[in-house]
Amino acid sequence: MSATIDVGVIGLGEIGQVHCDVLASMPDVRLVAVADVDAARATVTAERFGAVACTDHRDLLALEGMDAVIVATPDQLHRDVVVDAAGAGVHVLVEKPIATTLEDADAMIAAAERAGTMLSVGFTLRHFPQYERLHDEVRAGRLGTVISAFARRTNLETQSARIGGRTGVLFFLAVHDFDVLRWILDDEPVSIHCAASTSVPGPHPVEDETFTIVRFAGGAVACVHAGWRLPTTHPAGFDFRLDLTGSQGVANLAMEHQGLTIVDG
Repeated sequence: MSATIDVGVIGLGEIGQVHCDVLASMPDVRLVAVADVDAARATVTAERFGAVACTDHRDLLALEGMDAVIVATPDQLHRDVVVDAAGAGVHVLVEKPIATTLEDADAMIAAAERAGTMLSVGFTLRHFPQYERLHDEVRAGRLGTVISAFARRTNLETQSARIGGRTGVLFFLAVHDFDVLRWILDDEPVSIHCAASTSVPGPHPVEDETFTIVRFAGGAVACVHAGWRLPTTHPAGFDFRLDLTGSQGVANLAMEHQGLTIVDG
């Protein structure tokens, strides 16, 4: 791989456009190609960034010198793109969730392992300074043994309308906290139970308010609340938090206030 990384973006919806903007701002990266089944969208985006436009991801992967791609297609379409990228020897950052079925996820991981390429899932919380600090403090033992955790990730009701039933809050929101809990606790779940609220009928047949209880191998128990029923008048437009209780202290992370509070012995 050269000093400059040549990258392509596959899938040019809202988050794909964000990836293009960020890549174009990085000094050691060249956004060389974009792909979307919408030819007009691919063309407009490519012209904006001086990139090659493709309507088939396989054409993008066939371009000479492609080092890596970001896959930002709809969740259920990740598998074929990632498997094809691995087959082309191209590294992949795929948007969360990795897939919508275990079979698809396993196939993507196996393809990357066979090809010896890197496959990473875009879990952004691992790079927020508040979560990084909490991770480091827990790993350093400041809270002692973590006993319990409560995570909340709720969004504006307009998100449900924007997504239009393509996915529910577990794939769209809760996956962030499932990942960050595994990362911070350095532990794996041994049991999971989820309940969804159906008390308010909606236009889309997907869950929109969920509570998930996760018990980890080390004994900690976590509750993850995910939903998108915040009114548009909510002052922050989101409610993201993580509270940990340990044998020697507690930690409260509230993104609405951009802060992390730790109280120890």
